[in-house]
Amino acid sequence: MVCLSPFLALLTTAAAFTIPSWSELQSNVSPLYRPLQIKPPVYTDEVPPDVLESNLPILYRDKNCIDLNSQIVWLAMECKNIDYITILVDTAEDVPRIIWPDNESTPTVSDPTQLLEQIQARYPEPIPFYPKISVAVDASRSNIMRLPGVMPRNSDPSLMSASPFLFRTDEVVAKSSHCVSLEELEEMMEEYEGPYICGEDLTAADIVWMPYLERYSIQLPLVFPKIEVLNPRSSAYEMVAEWMKSVESIPAYACVVRGDARHWRRCLEKSVEVNNSRCEEKVSLPPLPKRKRWWIKSNPKSDALWKSYCYKNGERVRPWLGDTPTIEAALFLFRHRDAIIDAFVADSNHSSEITDETLRVIISQLTEWNADDGKPKYSDTACKLLEYTIDRLDVPKDWGMIPALALFQLLETMEACNIQP
Repeated sequence: MVCLSPFLALLTTAAAFTIPSWSELQSNVSPLYRPLQIKPPVYTDEVPPDVLESNLPILYRDKNCIDLNSQIVWLAMECKNIDYITILVDTAEDVPRIIWPDNESTPTVSDPTQLLEQIQARYPEPIPFYPKISVAVDASRSNIMRLPGVMPRNSDPSLMSASPFLFRTDEVVAKSSHCVSLEELEEMMEEYEGPYICGEDLTAADIVWMPYLERYSIQLPLVFPKIEVLNPRSSAYEMVAEWMKSVESIPAYACVVRGDARHWRRCLEKSVEVNNSRCEEKVSLPPLPKRKRWWIKSNPKSDALWKSYCYKNGERVRPWLGDTPTIEAALFLFRHRDAIIDAFVADSNHSSEITDETLRVIISQLTEWNADDGKPKYSDTACKLLEYTIDRLDVPKDWGMIPALALFQLLETMEACNIQP
């Protein structure tokens, strides 16, 4: 029988639970082995010279995942299943931009609508961004052009990415303006009877509108709480709410691009500080929900969405990702193990040796490394380490919503066990 660390205090149900080493977790019998052979094509600030020679498009976007235009182009690249490289940068002044392999033939621009046109020209399939409803009607481009007219006018451009349409430089946008905009938006969604803006198929119009409404649908009810007609997801705007559900079922959006409620609340809090420092009308946000990890929401389609994102026609299109959300969560913990261990040790009274061992236990459970040994009962240390990690990871800055949900579900399972402090 394996002797377990007394500090970990990990109890087993049946046979002894063997804690794998880091080498075992990345061996060729591990579900982590195959994706670990390929480095994710994401770099921070600079790209290595050998990567520059890979002959792939390079997307520059902001590393904090706040810039609205970056999110539009990011979503477009993902929906097209383009094989590309991402460079995350600090400044939002020159993003988004795409460096094409033959960049001399394509002007470098940061306007997202122009970049979507470039993407469509180079990658006509899948998902034609600009299908014509008829010879005379280009609904996708027309509905993109309608955005500034439908939504509240004269919003502060400096706050547009963080909190679109909520603040002007000298005042908070009035309730009546939001009501008018939401009514017009509902009418726009009704024109082609959904589920998308231009009808049955996703187009560039959905890709452009979604990042705006992602923020707006979370933040507007916080600025004006408990008012149904100021909640885009309420029954007052049935077509808007249904459209958002449809877009949230797009694998690329659901798996990697979508930001969660905590991310956009934090952005709103900073915008509120700006508003309150310069305007007579102050905004006071409602308190945070009392429910632990309130920003994480279950998704019964998570496994199917993840499979659709990772595979096309039975072939892996993103081989650096795990086969399932739980394997992807395990990969994230493995790839960032040094940073996770160092941060937890610095903020707690646990040693690096015990933290290292505990993290290996968590990863082994995500990968079902010792499925035949029975499920262990976790120590308080294991729960604290996992909770610490979840609470400090940002969606979508650090990773996607669906693997984050997988890690949260493991924590729920751990907390339901008979914990021994």
